[in-house]
Amino acid sequence: MKQVIVLVACVLLAASSAASANDKIKPLHGSQSSGKLGAMSPTEIVLEVGTTKKKLAVNEIDSVLFDGEPNELAQARIAVHAGRDRDAVSMLAKIDASKIDRPEILQDIEFYRAMAASHLALAGTGSKADAGKKLFAFEKAHRTSFHYFEACEALGDLLMGLNKFAEAESFYNKLAAAPWPEYKARAGVLSGRALLGQRQFDRASAKFDDVLAIDSDDKKIDGHKLAARLGKAAALAGAGKADEAIRQTEEIIAQTDPENQELHARAYNVLGNCYLAAGKKKDALLAFLHVDLLYSRFADLHAEALANLATLWADVDKADRAEQARATLKQKYPTSAWAQK
Repeated sequence: MKQVIVLVACVLLAASSAASANDKIKPLHGSQSSGKLGAMSPTEIVLEVGTTKKKLAVNEIDSVLFDGEPNELAQARIAVHAGRDRDAVSMLAKIDASKIDRPEILQDIEFYRAMAASHLALAGTGSKADAGKKLFAFEKAHRTSFHYFEACEALGDLLMGLNKFAEAESFYNKLAAAPWPEYKARAGVLSGRALLGQRQFDRASAKFDDVLAIDSDDKKIDGHKLAARLGKAAALAGAGKADEAIRQTEEIIAQTDPENQELHARAYNVLGNCYLAAGKKKDALLAFLHVDLLYSRFADLHAEALANLATLWADVDKADRAEQARATLKQKYPTSAWAQK
């Protein structure tokens, strides 16, 4: 009889522990939900709230906080999303993983270590080899993670930074497997850029057309469609139709909201490359100078502009300006592919 009582007590204790779990999911819109995390996949998280199982789509989730996670993980998560990746690396380095039993927390630590490393590498200040090792390990080991699509996109971006365009395309195609139109649009733009890097201009243009053909009420897709139009202009320039590419790129710049600074920065780099394809070096210089003076916070795009300015200033007999651009490139983005050229 005593054994039965002990067994019942253990069952009740376990049930009580499960019911008191305090994992938190903050959605992009609406109020935060608390409960016990159940099944997870790249597309969905199940939150057990008492006897109810609540399913949340990953694309509608802002953040997930685990019951009992180290404070340093919470701080690192915020730092990564705010672009303070060095702070995130420092926070994560303080965590003693040997003292953590919960697999979901260990997985989140691994993910944010990989993301912080990849962001620093893409900014031209971190090791691409180290970032790649971390990201590949995460993608291989955690293919059911709710972070999976984000990891695939980061891997694609890192491979683009290494000029491994075909490999980048393969990871962007994994992102395209997500069921949501906004993800498919973003993946299409990124895949198109990878095809531009491979000089497959017809395939790139077709990929951008696929994005433009997406029918959805999601306002986020409008920005991806502008990026796709810009990609088509770059494909035109690559195919030898520089004048038409210039016209289209200038139209996109005029139509793009000034608040969309990243697209403006990318557009001026595209415009500079279009002018180079047309043999108009002075116009190209002015386009790249826009990025240097106005959009330097976008590290990879700024590095591209500086690399071109280092050549173009010399072409107009401004050796001092050329050296200044080259020195800035190597100082600010020492591990960037643009600094190695």
